Amino acid sequence: MTDAAVAVTERAVDEFATDYLSSIGATIHKDGRRWTVSLPDEATTELSLDNTVVHIVADAEEADDDAVPLAPGSDLFERLVDDAAKRTPQGAITLTGDDIEVDTPDWAASDSVEVTDTQFVPYYDRKALCVLFHIGIETVSEYQRELLRAVAVDLADHEPRPRLAETFLDLSERDGLPLSETSPTPKTGDLTETVDVCREMVETAISPDVQDIRNKATRAAAAEIEEQRRYLQQRRDELEGGVQRLEDRVSELSATIDSASGRAERLEGLRKRKEVRNELTELQNELEEVRDDLDRDLPEKQAAIRDRHALTVRIRPVTATLVEYERGDVNISVRNSHHSTTLTCDYAVGIGVLNQLNCEQCGTALNARNPIALSDTMYIGGRCCDEIN
Repeated sequence: MTDAAVAVTERAVDEFATDYLSSIGATIHKDGRRWTVSLPDEATTELSLDNTVVHIVADAEEADDDAVPLAPGSDLFERLVDDAAKRTPQGAITLTGDDIEVDTPDWAASDSVEVTDTQFVPYYDRKALCVLFHIGIETVSEYQRELLRAVAVDLADHEPRPRLAETFLDLSERDGLPLSETSPTPKTGDLTETVDVCREMVETAISPDVQDIRNKATRAAAAEIEEQRRYLQQRRDELEGGVQRLEDRVSELSATIDSASGRAERLEGLRKRKEVRNELTELQNELEEVRDDLDRDLPEKQAAIRDRHALTVRIRPVTATLVEYERGDVNISVRNSHHSTTLTCDYAVGIGVLNQLNCEQCGTALNARNPIALSDTMYIGGRCCDEIN
């Protein structure tokens, strides 16, 4: 799971329900984990909530008997997500250098230098669309997952902004960002193409998880099919052995009847042979059914098993937020015991440093593993060149 995705937990359900219900004008009176929710008559929603008592729980079965459970995967949560997906409520926020602390790049975290100052100088604003998707990956087996994943795309060039999505999701979890208090919303028609781009990004991002779950579901189905086949084969072998023993017993009784010396002995033999023949007929009928299952019905049962383990992936946009963020330069001042310098980098609020800095001596990229170091005349990589010098 990336930093721009969160599992649908009790807390995530609480935050999403609070934000979404507030955005459509609901009145929520909270008493711990029990809410009383009402919607105004003019609310544009298919939800029906009129002084409805809702219980926020981790599992729907834990809810009080007199309350409607609101939990991951519960009926009410699914209805909220479906309603949000139809409306895709829109909002707008602005991220400035005054709102969010400058994100120091990982290459500045060095033992050999310290960051003495960071100054952000904004030049212009950019806009991105951040879409929050509810993702449900389901099978009838145990492999089920629910996620809320945020995706951000720049409106000008449709380039992904993953760090901006992480920032948005972090702010949403930490501070709220209730939809009802956001600025004027963008037009839905103008954003349809961007939402489609976001959906494609989500599909690409979750494809490894989907494939992993699909593989597990396939293995579960194969195991169930193999178990069914082995059971039928074992039962067939047992019945064939039983039929053979009863046929041998019928032959023995027929011989006994033929050699009987008296009427009473012959009648007793006939009675026993009839009982054994009846038992033999029952086993032969069951054997025929098992053979039919193996030859004809097993493929149908295999198809049914595969259907039960089939994967369902639902991707639904639940909110779309226009994020206006500042772009400019950030001046990062660093020093060691002998030298100091200030580096100027392209920077975007909520995203971080945009350009890649490289060691001035050998050109190797600076990063967490190769943090910045200072020499007499330039900045260098702490691993690529400082250790050599």
